[in-house]
Order: sequence, then structure tokens, then C-alpha cells
Amino acid sequence: MIKIAALVGDYWHPGDDAKAGLEAAINRIPNKAEIELQYITYEEVSQVLDSQPDLFINAKMNVLNPRDEQLVTWLTEEIDEKIANYVKNGGSVLAWHAGMAGYPKQTRYTQMLRGAFDYHPPGLQEVTYMQVDKSFTLLDEHYFVHCDVNNTEVDLRSTGESGDSIACWKHSYGKGKVCCFTPAHTKEGMLNENISLLLAAKINWMLGM
Repeated sequence: MIKIAALVGDYWHPGDDAKAGLEAAINRIPNKAEIELQYITYEEVSQVLDSQPDLFINAKMNVLNPRDEQLVTWLTEEIDEKIANYVKNGGSVLAWHAGMAGYPKQTRYTQMLRGAFDYHPPGLQEVTYMQVDKSFTLLDEHYFVHCDVNNTEVDLRSTGESGDSIACWKHSYGKGKVCCFTPAHTKEGMLNENISLLLAAKINWMLGM
């Protein structure tokens, strides 16, 4: 079996929405019957990575309590090192939407991603996502990111009333693979056929299927 471990859901992003989007994408993968999908909590990340899943999907922001004065984050130094070593040794990580938000630049995790979330304009906007051969528009949080474009492959860009940004990039890291995918914020956006097809393609690439 091909094992995927997924960390989804945080204060701003309902876990059930991400589960619906992820499962819709996996259902588009030709060898979906061979995939075993496990949802985990942040407390379980370290233990699950010890079992060497084929893919770890992080769709959870680092801050657990963004409304509080004293912020608590889940990415400890130990887990940070473990994630980086997991990929170096052949694992793969997909940082999906919130999975690249709130992680300090100096962490091994962010350095491995070679980019991260900076901000998004308030609310939802019409965002046009552009591939080499097609583009499509949906209502979404428009993520603005920084990305080391010289050391990764950018294959999706975004544009909206607030400007232009990068929406997806991917690269090898050690023996493993890393992909960052910014859309989408809403359940409707995640279930959008274009987003679902793209997410399925990224998962397919990371699994080498």
C-alpha cells in the first residue's frame, strides 16, 4: 500500500473542508485503490514520520491559537528536524495552503520548502490561476508568498486585484520531494475541478505514480 499521512485543520481552516478536497483529489488518481490515507493530529506527526509514510501532507498553520495574546505553535525543534530528515531520506512533503503559514524562516521546514506564505488581502477575491497552457478563476484567499524561484520549479501563478504571486512550486530535496500548493481556502474552491485536478497531479508527482 501507498501510505499518505495528512495533517489538516486549524483555527481558520476547518479540517472537514480539507478532507473533502483531499479525498476528491485522491479519487482522481488512477491507482487510488493502492492509497491508504491517514489523518493525524499535530501530536502524532513525530511518531507517524517514524513509520516512513510515502507522503506527508501538511495543511495546518503553525500557530494553534491565533486569537490569543500568548501564541502557541506546534512545530518544535525536534519535529522540525524530523520532517527535514524524513524528506532527505526519501519521504515527500506537500505544504498545502495553511501548511506554509506561520512557520519561521529560520526553521528547517521553511528552508526545505524554499518559500512560504507572507500575507493575503482580507476576505475572498476573484483569483486567476495560470498554468503554461490554461488559466481559470475562482473566489479564493489570494496567497502572496516569497519563493526561491532559482532553486525550485514554479508551475502555477496567480493574479488578482491585489497583484501577482506564485501559487505552486516543487523540487527535490535530498532523496525526497517537496511541493507547495497555495489554493484553496474554501471547500467549494478545493472541490473546483481545476484545483482538484492540479492537486491530484501534485500528489501523483510526489508519489512517483
